[in-house]
Amino acid sequence: MFDLNAFVEKFRLARQTALETRPSGGLCGLELEWNLMDSRFRPLLTVGTGPDHMSFVDHLRSKVLAPWTEPYHQLEVFHWMIEWVTRPYHTPKGTVYEGRLLEAELINALARDGRAFGEPLYHWHGNLLVLPEIGPDCVPESWHLAKRRYLQRCVELYGTELATAGTHSNLSLPEPMLAWDFMHLPAAERGDRHLDDYKNQVYITGTRLMRAFAALFIATSASTPMQADQEDGKPVVRLTPYESVRNLTFPNPPALDVPDLNRSHPDYLRLSYDLVRRGVRFGNNNWIPVRARSQAEPVERLIQVTSDQLHDIYARGLFAAGETRNVEDMAAQIERQNLFARIDLPMARVEVRTDDPGHELALDVANLTLKHLLLLRFYGDPDFARAFRYDAEDIARARRNEDLAAREGLRAVIEDPLTAKPVAMRAFLSWTLDQLRPLAEALDFWEDLAPLVEMAAGAPSTAERMRDRLKADLKGSDLVPPELLARLAEERQARVAAEVEALTGNLAALGAEEDKLQDFLERARDEVSLDARAPIRFQPRPEALVEAEYADKTAEILALSQRLIRIPSVTACPEERIAEVHRAGTFIHDYLRNHGVPVRTFDGATFPALLAHFPGQEQAPAMLCGHFDVVAPEPDDSQFEPKVEGDYLWGRGAADMKTVLATYLVWMKDTMKKGAPYPPVNLLMVGNEENGELEPMGTPHVLARLKDESGYEPRFFVAGERTGEKGTELWGEVCTQNRGVLRFELVATGTRGHSGLASGPDLTERLLGAREALRELFPKHLTLKGENGWQSLARFAYIQVGTPGVYNITPDRGSLGVEIRPIPQDDVSKLRAEIEALAAERGLELVPSAWEPGVACDPENPYLKALLAGIVAAGGEAPIGRKGAGTSARFAPGGQAVVWGQSGIGPHAKGERHYIPSIEPYYRALEAFALKLQA
Repeated sequence: MFDLNAFVEKFRLARQTALETRPSGGLCGLELEWNLMDSRFRPLLTVGTGPDHMSFVDHLRSKVLAPWTEPYHQLEVFHWMIEWVTRPYHTPKGTVYEGRLLEAELINALARDGRAFGEPLYHWHGNLLVLPEIGPDCVPESWHLAKRRYLQRCVELYGTELATAGTHSNLSLPEPMLAWDFMHLPAAERGDRHLDDYKNQVYITGTRLMRAFAALFIATSASTPMQADQEDGKPVVRLTPYESVRNLTFPNPPALDVPDLNRSHPDYLRLSYDLVRRGVRFGNNNWIPVRARSQAEPVERLIQVTSDQLHDIYARGLFAAGETRNVEDMAAQIERQNLFARIDLPMARVEVRTDDPGHELALDVANLTLKHLLLLRFYGDPDFARAFRYDAEDIARARRNEDLAAREGLRAVIEDPLTAKPVAMRAFLSWTLDQLRPLAEALDFWEDLAPLVEMAAGAPSTAERMRDRLKADLKGSDLVPPELLARLAEERQARVAAEVEALTGNLAALGAEEDKLQDFLERARDEVSLDARAPIRFQPRPEALVEAEYADKTAEILALSQRLIRIPSVTACPEERIAEVHRAGTFIHDYLRNHGVPVRTFDGATFPALLAHFPGQEQAPAMLCGHFDVVAPEPDDSQFEPKVEGDYLWGRGAADMKTVLATYLVWMKDTMKKGAPYPPVNLLMVGNEENGELEPMGTPHVLARLKDESGYEPRFFVAGERTGEKGTELWGEVCTQNRGVLRFELVATGTRGHSGLASGPDLTERLLGAREALRELFPKHLTLKGENGWQSLARFAYIQVGTPGVYNITPDRGSLGVEIRPIPQDDVSKLRAEIEALAAERGLELVPSAWEPGVACDPENPYLKALLAGIVAAGGEAPIGRKGAGTSARFAPGGQAVVWGQSGIGPHAKGERHYIPSIEPYYRALEAFALKLQA
């Protein structure tokens, strides 16, 4: 007896456990195949000549698609085919959303490549509409030998029948649920079995029962009513009365679709081995509509041997000539062994291979949701659909039904796979939905099935809609001209663009899995920011944005902080991650733009910067400032996976300073939402603070550009760095004084020569002498001892002369690196004059790289007074302090800057963490500061 409530509760708990323990896993995945076409809808074969000659798909993957997309796409059978694979998601909607983003990425790549070739390039689903001469040479050379040999054999057998592109759905159950149920089997039933044995039977049973519904899947996903043909010896495209020409075309040989194959796991093993031994099954050619799969393919893992490796082995004579076969024979043997190894593996999913692509987003969600719910019902209800036994009669009936579904779609009358009685396809769909409705409603999936509910009531399939659309243009003919095909492809591109806009505005509906898509979107948006002609921008319409709900403002800011921490935007090291710095900038830009906040990006240099403002306040007198770059992680990239423990958010950048930056962003968003009048505040964010902001576009470069453009300079500047240094303060100090940064080299030059013959002063001695002279000079101009530790710091960062290990050559250059952190009270202009004189006297070159004195804000600055009053009005204290570390405040015009942030511990260290209770008071103080400014 199926206890719905108990099953739903167990499933929800298991899914949540799986999300927490393995967030990268999931229950649903898609494999999306596409054909790649030229402007006349001919398949794209090869490009280049001579050594540059290659398959078009190899060209696309290696030279056009961005490197970050590589994990998502792979080769398919022919030059003109590509397969994209989603990551697994715990809900069908997340899977379909990512699938649509993958299609969008392909559209942009083809648009970019089409511009290079001088003609539009298209992607198209289903069967080819213009057939080339198909032979073994149509298989990409980049496949390794064993795989290419297998594909070429398939082409020899099936030819054009293989030239179809479909959608494969991969479905599984939560691992915790399977483990719990296995361990709670009666001891007699469990016996000495292993969990893998239990899962094998679960997925074989799911595969068997899913086959009963394969005809239904074909009917609801049919979208290929056109077929390649010839007329007067010329290729034409004909509109047919069929719904899924793709399913009618792709091979499903009866010799492979044998009765009892998926009746039980022992049957599966016995019959699969038999098919391989008899040579019926070779390679991965078990093309039946539904099959059980392992999670990992062992072909490459176990015995991946390429032709080069085989030739190398034989050329080295590692095997005697009489003991070996030629390369092709050995590849065949390897292929056979791979097949045997592949058969008896733990099963982990059910793959459904029936669907045509090319639908509206909502229908794709519905079709995958239907399969997901069926697998759950098969598992939870031991009686549901068990009449389908997978015997000879069932398989023969299923094949007839699948053929009818491909020909007539939802109009078909099939044999009920469970009763063998005639039933209209729409009636069978309605019955199936009724059976699943209680489960769908309990899991909040019923609304996602709406397109199928409409189909059951008479709504047309995608194929029917396409046929009606074409008939209106063809006016009685059944020949579809290339220009109409191109129009259909362009309409598909426009639909995908609109759907991407819609789904990116609704990511909050994915809950815990939103971050999976955000990672993809950040990279895609960063990519299109450099391509103004990309047809899909991966941006939501601001008015369509759906905001996530949070328990309070701290929870919202904390969530945004974690998103920022996950982006490894590292600078200030030899291996700066510039692409990730730009990704962080793109993420911030999109967050602000999506909430209607005007934002300007300065991205014409290595490091990006952004200036956000309220309407009419681009030249606001008060400027907040933050940075989104971080130092290198310690000890490894695990620091980019944020974690909350007690009152602390751990992660690289948590304390310095992505949490304060997230607070600024949320406050800007909320203030914008409240509407006018807006406070006279803007927000500058830079991507190179950690390495000193010497290169564009650091704070001084942005301020200089703004001044050059309009004469604008902020009159008050707030650097939001951490000022609660103990990591337990609710209110950070308002540091009205901030050390500056002076960095310079003294360079000595000489003559390179033999050490035994050289004469003249030694470069090392000259630099060491200069160092001692500087030691005597510094106390005259720097406060090296101060009350309460408020003093300047001076250190010799490095001395470099000669080459380690080389003794007999005198060096021709040496340098002494010096860094000084002066307090505002020090006169660094006099210090510089004396350093210049010292360098000239000793024949050294002075090479300054940074010369920013310390700053002190005027205590009578009205904006400072407004900030202090705002903090008090927000219920806090306003302690005045001084900031020792250098910050962007040193670039403020006239030194009118403060450093004011939240509380944290261990910036730049492996224990970096932010004090969460300091977030909300800071946010309230920003609100109060804004009110004071408006008053």
